Amino acid sequence: MSDDTTSSTTFCSFVKNFFNRNKPETVRETIEDLIEEANTNGEDQFSEHEQLLLNNILCLRDKKCGSAMIPRADIIGFSKDGTVGDLAELMVTKGHSRIPIFGESLDDVVGIVHVIDLVKCLLKGQKNTKVSEVVTPNVKFVSPSMRVLDLLRDMQINKTHMAMVVDEYGGIDGLVTIEDLLEEIVGDIEDEYDFEEQPLIALQDNGIVIADAKAELSEIEEAAKINLSGHLEDEELDIDTLGGLVFHIAQRIPARGEVIDGPDGIQFRILDVDPRRIKKIMIILPPAASKAAVHAD
Repeated sequence: MSDDTTSSTTFCSFVKNFFNRNKPETVRETIEDLIEEANTNGEDQFSEHEQLLLNNILCLRDKKCGSAMIPRADIIGFSKDGTVGDLAELMVTKGHSRIPIFGESLDDVVGIVHVIDLVKCLLKGQKNTKVSEVVTPNVKFVSPSMRVLDLLRDMQINKTHMAMVVDEYGGIDGLVTIEDLLEEIVGDIEDEYDFEEQPLIALQDNGIVIADAKAELSEIEEAAKINLSGHLEDEELDIDTLGGLVFHIAQRIPARGEVIDGPDGIQFRILDVDPRRIKKIMIILPPAASKAAVHAD
């Protein structure tokens, strides 16, 4: 039996089950149940990848732009007073094809520059041209509460590839690209210019954990078999990352090399930091927790 025949049979079976259900429920609930039950009868109606895509699409209805955006601290921007040559060098270094251009500060985004705009200038030998002369001024600003599906449709219609997410005061909260929105459905999309990222969490044999400040607390707790968030009060439960936890404990941005005391004898040594955020942290576990983490690894 060909793959096309198998796919057709699977789809027909799915539709038949959909309309034969007697349980009164919404279409969404029915589809969710069918996906959950799809492989329980041993027929493997959906592959793991197909189930992932279907689940992502169903979950996308209520997902907001704020959960898909690149946070402000990670935005790579460039001043409108800079030169085309310097911007081209930045794009090559960072591997980006589009970069937001700002005026006085990042809260004053004046446009977007695409790499093609730079190539045109460079081919003419105009590397010292001001970026303000080539910037495209049509910037899209959206609220973090805007639905991902609504923004995706809007960007498709208007042929927009990047939008700036603004807070209630008009400040830049983050950045979202059409690729970021598509990744909410299909997962990470990487091309030949994406740089390989270092692992967010690295366990060492000496009872030390090296983690990116953006690493999720739940992932660190699972990997190192430790409890970092159990002591948080109810009103503090929105702290999701290691950097957020350390900032909450210290109530400031610690200095590089500084050691912050954490819960249950755990210590945090700051490995990398800039004036705005913590970047990398060493988690020093107490002896008992250290042995448990090594054994789990």
